[in-house]
Amino acid sequence: MKKQFSNLDEWLDWQQTLHSKNIDFKLERIKSVYKKLKINKIAKKVIIVAGTNGKGSTVALLENILHENGFNVGSFTSPHMLSYNERIKINNKEVETKKIIDAFEIVNNNRGKKTLTYFEFATLAAFYLFHQHELDFVILEVGLGGRLDATNIIDSDISIITSIGIDHVEFLGSTVDSIALEKAGVMRPFCQCIFAQKNPPTVLLSYAKKNSTNFLYNGNDFSHNVLKNSWSWKNKNFKITGLPLLSLTGSFQYYHAAAALSALHHLSPDILNNKDCLFKALKKTMLLGRYQVISKNPEIILDVAHNADASSELCKNLSYSPARRTVAVIGILGDKDVYSLVKPMKSIIDSWYCGTIDNERGMNSEEIKYRISSIIDKQYLQSYPSIVEAYSAAVQSLHKDDRLIVYGSFYTVSEILKFVKFNKEIAVNM
Repeated sequence: MKKQFSNLDEWLDWQQTLHSKNIDFKLERIKSVYKKLKINKIAKKVIIVAGTNGKGSTVALLENILHENGFNVGSFTSPHMLSYNERIKINNKEVETKKIIDAFEIVNNNRGKKTLTYFEFATLAAFYLFHQHELDFVILEVGLGGRLDATNIIDSDISIITSIGIDHVEFLGSTVDSIALEKAGVMRPFCQCIFAQKNPPTVLLSYAKKNSTNFLYNGNDFSHNVLKNSWSWKNKNFKITGLPLLSLTGSFQYYHAAAALSALHHLSPDILNNKDCLFKALKKTMLLGRYQVISKNPEIILDVAHNADASSELCKNLSYSPARRTVAVIGILGDKDVYSLVKPMKSIIDSWYCGTIDNERGMNSEEIKYRISSIIDKQYLQSYPSIVEAYSAAVQSLHKDDRLIVYGSFYTVSEILKFVKFNKEIAVNM
C-alpha cells in the first residue's frame, strides 16, 4: 500500500490542492472510485438529510435517539468545529485519527488518476469506515444541495429535507424553486421523504409525485405542539405527549425534531414506544455553535447562522431576552450576501466588530464593514485583521450586563471555539 502522508493535517492540506475546484458537481469521479472500493453496503438502513438550515440538528437528534435505543449507528456531517474527526462518528464516538488516515490511504490507492475534492475524499473515507462495521443505521448530512452532492451517490432508505432558503446561489440558483429542485434530488422512488416545515414549495410536491416518492410534511402528515414545559408529536397513526423540551435553543428546532420522529416512526415504529430512551436522547442533544452560550455574565453566544433565514431565527432567539446593549462579531465567506445576514439583526445590535476569517474563502473585514455601512452608521462599525482580534476587542468593550453574539459562518464560530478553548479567561471591563 502506498503511504502518502504520516499525519492527518498533511492529508487534509494535500486534499485541498488535489482537485482544481473546491466544489465540483460532477459525480462520475467519486462514483468510479466508490466502485473500486468494493463497498457492499454501508449500513442496513441509510438516512440522508438535506436542507438549507437545520441539517446538523436533525442528524444529531436521529443519531442520539437511535444510539439510546441500542442500534449501531454511523453519522457523517460537515463542516467540523474543533477537529476533523467530528465528521465521522460511529456509535456516538468520533473515529480515531489512525483509522481515518488508513481510510484515506485506501481511497487514495484506489482513485488512480481521478482527482477528488476535499469533501469527496471525506465522503469516501466515511463510507469505507462504515462499511467495515456492521451498522444498523447510517445518517448522512448533505454537504451542498442534494442532487449532485457526494453523499447522494448511494440510495438512501428515507430522506429528510429540513428547510428551503436562499443560500449558495452560485451553485443552486437564486430562487426558492431552483434550490428546492436541487435538494429534491435526495428523494428516491417508492421511499419516503420527510419535509420538516409546513407549506412545502410546489416543486417538491411535483418532483415527489413524478418520481413516485411518498412525500410527507409538517402540518399535513404529521405535526408537533410546543407547550410551556413539554411538547407533543403525532402523525395519522401515532401520538406521543409529554416530550421533554429540547436543549437546542429556538422554536425552529422542534420542526427538525418532529421530522426526525416521523422518519424513525417509519423505519422502526417501536423506537417511539421506548419513552425512556427517547426522552434521554431529546434532552441530551446539543451541538457546538448552535446558540451556544459560553459565558453568562456578560452573556457570550456563538451561532453558526450564515444565511438570511438563519439570521432571522437568531434575531428571534436574541429578542426573547430583556433588551440590553448587544454587540456582534461577524465574519463571512466571500460568496455570502452580507446584507441578508445583517438586516435581520440591525435592530438589536448596537456595535459591530468585523473580522476576516482565517481561510482563503473569507471576506476581508474592510469589505464587510464597507458593505454594512450602506445600512448602518460607520460610527458603530469596526474592522480587524482576524476574527480573534475582533472578538478580543468586542470582549474588552463588554460590561457585566452586556451581550455579545458571534455569528456569520461555521468558520467564524470554529475560530472562537478554538481560541476560547486555549484562552479560558475572558477579560471584561466591569
